[in-house]
Amino acid sequence: MKLGKGNVIIGNVPSDLEAGDGNVIIGATDAHGNTIINTPMAVGRGAQAGPNSIAIGAGAKAGSAVTLGEAIQQLIDIAEAAHDRESVTLLTQIDTELEKEDPDKSVILRAWDAVQATASISGAHSLVQAITNFLLGL
Repeated sequence: MKLGKGNVIIGNVPSDLEAGDGNVIIGATDAHGNTIINTPMAVGRGAQAGPNSIAIGAGAKAGSAVTLGEAIQQLIDIAEAAHDRESVTLLTQIDTELEKEDPDKSVILRAWDAVQATASISGAHSLVQAITNFLLGL
């Protein structure tokens, strides 16, 4: 069996496996060929996992591996690349408010309601969802 690049292979792996660059192979952890994963981990190129989370696959993200500030900055970058000045302004307003010792939640949530339309910008949907999850916890 021959694999390309960036794969994650888990379980009873054939001995004739030819893995390409960037592959991660996790063999069986018991005599039955099963792989038991019961601790937080990130497996795969660029994978990130927060506490109590498991992320498997190239670029996979689980839990809160990205902080709220990082997620907002990434969304600002996407909005800037799309020349969406209104979203950049609103996101900057949210970021500034969050940096205050006692942020005004109504200001943050009002601006966030207006900015959620940026989810239609390519690459922004998962960031919008992650930020929404953070803000729901305020």
